[in-house]
Amino acid sequence: MDERDFSILSQLRRDPFSSYEAMGRSIGLSGNAVKARIEAMKDARFLTSLRAVPAAQVFGRTPSLFFFKEPVALEELNASIEVDPVVFATVDVNRSAAALVYSNSPAPGPPEKLVSLLGPVASAVIPLFPYPRRQLSRPVSLAELRVLRALVEDLRVPLKEISESTGLSQKVVKKTRTRLLDQGLLQVQPVFQSARSSRILVFEVHVHSSDDSVLSRIRRTLPRSMFVNQWDKTAVVLSCWAESMAEVSETERRLRGEPGVSDVRVKFHARAILATARLLSWIDDQVLGLEGGTRA
Repeated sequence: MDERDFSILSQLRRDPFSSYEAMGRSIGLSGNAVKARIEAMKDARFLTSLRAVPAAQVFGRTPSLFFFKEPVALEELNASIEVDPVVFATVDVNRSAAALVYSNSPAPGPPEKLVSLLGPVASAVIPLFPYPRRQLSRPVSLAELRVLRALVEDLRVPLKEISESTGLSQKVVKKTRTRLLDQGLLQVQPVFQSARSSRILVFEVHVHSSDDSVLSRIRRTLPRSMFVNQWDKTAVVLSCWAESMAEVSETERRLRGEPGVSDVRVKFHARAILATARLLSWIDDQVLGLEGGTRA
């Protein structure tokens, strides 16, 4: 992986429906070259997948991200993704684990089965992205759910295939797909193992501050980074790249020196897993509910 690969990932996160040609124009590559680079990242198992993650509020649920105190083995992480209602789990090279949970409870704690697998919780936060409000401004429509399901299965699926599987016109599919992204009903999540990068170092940095303007400034101005998430309005999460561990350390040092920053944490992901089957099942339940209401 190199700087251009990271630029491609950044563009895919911002505009996952852009053509390979459009992505290539901004970094001086042909569309075929962009496609080849994405395939190479997948073949090297650096980028294991590019996924659409629906917002918890689509299902009337509350998102919580739990960080665990004890080192975790990959077998335990693999088992944790089977625990309902876990939707995403990661472990770093130092074996520290985190799990994203979409709970039916307004003030959720970690599921007991998850704690039995991964141990006691060190801390918990509420992710604010992709949807910053606790409730949607309006119900998700049947068309949005059908398009969302197709995107969860394959984020880059062609419009024609979504049209054929949903019965919606390509024009409606395109507008619905864009609306889902623009309104924060889904988040684009590159699932990658930063420990597998060979030419550059890809890492995640968590920057904490009680001042949202500080976080906004860092999000806009930190070079070699792309925005991932924000927690409780007190921390911003960025994916970054560097050419050496010295540069990683320099980035950490710079961030710690920023006025208003209270803490900085650097992480290297060794494994990340998305519970795609669970998300699809929840979407199917929502669709059945709306179809039943329509028939009634």
